[in-house]
Amino acid sequence: MTQLKPLAVRLCLCVILIFAAPISQSHAGEEHVSSTPPSELSQLSQDDLNSFGLKLINEHYEIRSKVGKPSGDAPEDVTSSAVNAVINLYDNDALIQRARLNYALTKKTYVPHHTGRYLVSNVALSRTSETVIVVSFDVLLPDRVSLQSGHLYSGDTMPRILVLRWTEQDRMWKLVSHGDFDAPRTFLCGANKEFMPEKSQFKAEDIELAKELWEKVQIASLDGHPEPMQSTGFQYVFSSGERKTAPGKVRARLKQHEEIVNIEAKKSGDLFIMRFDSVSPMTIDGQDVERSLRPRLVTFHHDADGQWRMNAIAVFQVTAKTAEDVKCVNP
Repeated sequence: MTQLKPLAVRLCLCVILIFAAPISQSHAGEEHVSSTPPSELSQLSQDDLNSFGLKLINEHYEIRSKVGKPSGDAPEDVTSSAVNAVINLYDNDALIQRARLNYALTKKTYVPHHTGRYLVSNVALSRTSETVIVVSFDVLLPDRVSLQSGHLYSGDTMPRILVLRWTEQDRMWKLVSHGDFDAPRTFLCGANKEFMPEKSQFKAEDIELAKELWEKVQIASLDGHPEPMQSTGFQYVFSSGERKTAPGKVRARLKQHEEIVNIEAKKSGDLFIMRFDSVSPMTIDGQDVERSLRPRLVTFHHDADGQWRMNAIAVFQVTAKTAEDVKCVNP
């Protein structure tokens, strides 16, 4: 892939080297990182797990970078081999939440974007079980554009949070939930809403389970003891970058019971993925969170004791101060 030269004056040499030669780039005869079996992760230190996570995510973005860029009035072929290679990264039951949508995309309705150049940083990988991992990171995509609408994205470094499961049939780690916090900058200011991808249908019993589980989460949080609803390897990420990647201080707190709407959910073996919208009466590190209706993507793991507990949350809100600082761009 090509070096991102305009960043040279702003980034340290070590970061530029990672960008110019991503360590996940594969060569003929090499095994793909995503085919690394779970047994090879079991004895790794946390630093080594994070290093594996960086290789895995770089490999994903190298695959994504092959999707062509739309030109003129001719839309990119959304059935191309490059597009299909990206879609193959996803589990059949995957849910993808994009920042500008009040519903989730599924493997059937998801169309990847042209991403081109990329810079991955701040990778944190945790293991919920032998076959389930959570990965959070930041990524800079200066060339990102939608194949379907032609909208240019922010070009900013933005966070992601993923849950992946080892699929024995395919012998690879596949994405089961994907929180994508990037959005067209003009969308943040109320524009770029005209193109809406297809919506999916979900089972009523899964939506009812989602309501039950989130009620338990809220009760635990408001009681000041959220840990019983958190599985091993629990992580969360906010749009403004705040995150929890390891056990320790509780940074985010509910201030009051929240009403959730537009609920969608899917049970998939030992994982349960739900999304909803909420105004989010929360604080993060003592700061109020922006009070506007935004998405949330939550993944639960069915633990050994038979209980569903969260292992990942994507919170599509930012702190109130961050919201004030957003610069609008005319569409």
